[in-house]
Amino acid sequence: MDVKKIFFALIVTSLIIGGACAASVNDFKIDNNYKSVYNGEYYSVYADGNKDCGISIYKNVNDDVYDDIENDDVLEGIIHHDGREYIVPDDDLSLNVGSDHIANFTDYEHATHGVSEVINAGGEQYIVAVWAKDSSNMDASKLLSTLNDFNKDNNVEAVAF
Repeated sequence: MDVKKIFFALIVTSLIIGGACAASVNDFKIDNNYKSVYNGEYYSVYADGNKDCGISIYKNVNDDVYDDIENDDVLEGIIHHDGREYIVPDDDLSLNVGSDHIANFTDYEHATHGVSEVINAGGEQYIVAVWAKDSSNMDASKLLSTLNDFNKDNNVEAVAF
């Protein structure tokens, strides 16, 4: 076998392995207290049994390209279907970003609160929001603990956004 064939085989193998290792919104380890509600290409949602709190993971990209293939009715009125809503403050969302790049948010439109962050995994950026209905008994420290466990279980950390 000549050197060119070996080199070509190595390149093809590395591309196949690299593609298999690339993360998606469905590849993350989630606390067993949260069950899958929706898994799509752009975002995935996990919630507790009462759907009072949960974890949402979004690709950090313009979601307009997913309009025709994603389900925008998932937990309608509870969560945002564009992950960037959790990292950009506006009239309906107050956001307080800490030095650790984790933000506390209050979503007035959906009557929820929680913590959010941007992470890098598999060469992609993702937005992770751990949320709870204001009517639940989940306080910010419990939500932050859930987010920290998520980061530890998935070997990721928040990056600046």
